Amino acid sequence: MMELHYNADGLIPAIVQEHGTGKVLMLAYMNEESLRITLKEGMTCFYSRSRRCLWRKGETSGNRQHVVSISADCDSDTLLVQVVKDGPACHTGADSCFFREVYRK
Repeated sequence: MMELHYNADGLIPAIVQEHGTGKVLMLAYMNEESLRITLKEGMTCFYSRSRRCLWRKGETSGNRQHVVSISADCDSDTLLVQVVKDGPACHTGADSCFFREVYRK
C-alpha cells in the first residue's frame, strides 16, 4: 500500500462518496487501524475524534457502507472512499450529511 500522510493526531480525512452517483455523503477521519479494518472487512470503519475510539458505520443503525474503492489525493493526505450504502449516511437520517445550504448563487 502507498504511503499516506496522517496529521499530527495520526488521522487522515476520508471523504465518503456514493458510487455511481458521485454524491458526497460524509466526511470522517481514519487512523491506520480503522483503514486496515476497512480494507479487511470491505465496510467503512472510522476514528471518532470526540469519543476517541473506532466506529464502524452502521454498527447500530444498520446503515452500512460497502467499500468499492479508496483513492488518495495528490498529496496523499486525504482519502476518497467510494461506497454503496445500505441507508442514510447522516446520523440525522438524511441521505447525506451535506444538506445545510450555506450559499448558492
